[in-house]
Parts: sequence; C-alpha cells; structure tokens
Amino acid sequence: MKLKIIITLSLVVITGLGIYFFQNNKTTSPEDQKITNELIKEQLTIVYTNEGFLPKELRIKKGDTVKFINQSDRKMWVASDNHPAHEIYPEFDQKDISLRGVVYEFKFEKPGNWGFHNHLFSNHTGNIIVE
Repeated sequence: MKLKIIITLSLVVITGLGIYFFQNNKTTSPEDQKITNELIKEQLTIVYTNEGFLPKELRIKKGDTVKFINQSDRKMWVASDNHPAHEIYPEFDQKDISLRGVVYEFKFEKPGNWGFHNHLFSNHTGNIIVE
C-alpha cells in the first residue's frame, strides 16, 4: 500500500516538474533568432528574447535613445536596477508591460553605468554604459 502511494506521488511530482520546465524553458525558434539578429544589427537596439536581453551590454553617448523590442513569448517591463524599487535611475522605468512586438524607448540623459532588468523576470538583466 505504501509503495503504491509513493509511486503515485512520485509520478505526480515528476509530471508537474515536467510541465513547469516545458512552459518556462521555451527556446527561440530559428525564425525568431533571424529576426532578433537583424534587430540587433540596428544601432541602439536591445532585443528581449525568451533567454533574456541581447546584447547584454550596450555602450552609447549621452542623449542617445535606446529601443527595447520584445521578441519573446513573455511580457517585458524594462526597469533600472535594483529590483524591485528601480531607484538607481528611477526615470529609466517603463512602468508598463510590453507584449511581443512592442517597443519601449528611453533617452539616456545621465552618463554612467546603468544596470537594468525585466521587472517581471528579474534574472534577465543587462547594462547600458552612457559616455
């Protein structure tokens, strides 16, 4: 009897973990990767993919505007570090959610090294260096 319960619980846990990892580990399709590569070639553009921001670091000049394009299956909310307060560069906070295909633009007026993240998936990070 105990063995049946252990086997049943094990199967439930394994199935649940499988579903979780399948839904949260989506990879970028070859077609999406091609679009991403083309967008990155544009100057001052950061693309948000299922794996995070590309490029992870961008060097720009004071007064430049950076485009953040959501090409992922997830929602994007670009915000300055530190999560969740966004107090390092509070103006650099999208304060809204972008679905796939939506562009968020921000003009960097302060020189410095500005870390950022997706507020909804805070382990997806990047860095803007403003000279």
